[in-house]
Amino acid sequence: MTARAIRHPGEQRWETRLLAVVTLVLVAVGVVVCYAAGTYSGVWAKEARQQVFGAILGGGVFLVAARLDYRLYRRFARPMFHATLAALIVIAVVAVIWHTSEGPAIVRRFVPYTNGAHRWIEVPFLKIQISEIARFTMSVMVAALAAELGTRVRQFREGFVPLLLPVALTALLVAPQPNLSMAILLGLTGVSVAFVAGIRFGPLLLTALVGVAAVVVMIKTSPERLDRYATFTQPPLECVTGEQVCNSMIGVGTGGAFGVGLGRGTQKLDHMQFGFSDFILSVFAEEWGFAGVVVLTLCFVIYCWMGFRIALTTTDPFGRALAVGLTAMIAIAALMHAAVGMSLMPPTGLTLPFISAGRVSLIISLLSTGVLVSIGQRRGKLR
Repeated sequence: MTARAIRHPGEQRWETRLLAVVTLVLVAVGVVVCYAAGTYSGVWAKEARQQVFGAILGGGVFLVAARLDYRLYRRFARPMFHATLAALIVIAVVAVIWHTSEGPAIVRRFVPYTNGAHRWIEVPFLKIQISEIARFTMSVMVAALAAELGTRVRQFREGFVPLLLPVALTALLVAPQPNLSMAILLGLTGVSVAFVAGIRFGPLLLTALVGVAAVVVMIKTSPERLDRYATFTQPPLECVTGEQVCNSMIGVGTGGAFGVGLGRGTQKLDHMQFGFSDFILSVFAEEWGFAGVVVLTLCFVIYCWMGFRIALTTTDPFGRALAVGLTAMIAIAALMHAAVGMSLMPPTGLTLPFISAGRVSLIISLLSTGVLVSIGQRRGKLR
């Protein structure tokens, strides 16, 4: 006889259905915003087409991930993480040695210097930002380690160090690209999983202090980061119109209660170089207004609520840790992006999950959501 599934308190599993619906809404909004802006600029039009392609491909990835047993990722956690780590090492070495567009032709071909950074590996028909993939593989790796260590995570040498070592390695390799914002996101995601796994407060506080000190040092030693920080700390009335943060705030203010209308925003017209990615929330706020931002925020709140609810109601340690990591990854990225758009923190370069243009980012976000659905659907079932 086959073992019957243990009845779950939420037998209808409405959390996974609501999570899927909210994700569909977010992806649709992202495609619409990119498409509406793409009619004005060749760059925007290209990003809009790529966003549609990413949504189609990512949708397929989501469906496959939702049907697969999420426990398979635990088996392949180490190979996936080590492959990602190897790619990050290659990029970090190139970024340190050739921190400009100079370098051998083969380096410029496969590790291009774009927008002042080495962050991508370029293959035929696709430019891949490996740090985006690292968000997923690192979360799987840390979740697998947390499940293996069990109660030993409360010990410093046998639990704390092995659990946070992958997080530290990933963040340290991403930072020199340079990509400090992604390094911070990876660190916070890893610490979130470690916290749920049961790490003691003392080592966790020490980790936070070391992380803050490292960020301060990186800002102090980089003229570009110092300039961004100086822009952030200046009084609002001294805001220089040419600066992206200033233009972002103008876009947010212009939107008013209900926005100027879809496709009618003006701040995206050569005022913000990265309006389709780093400042997409400002473009959205100008065209959809305060009401649209409230609805968008509510969608992200529901997404995170469902993700953490799935983590709370699963009995599998690996599933719980992985659900927390994947949900925290989306939540922290959305918060940091919104804070930049509202001038509550210095510009970071982080995209808004599901909304900002970026095929790999969108696919990874949809993959993560598919895994969350898989965890939610398999709660309470016998193996």
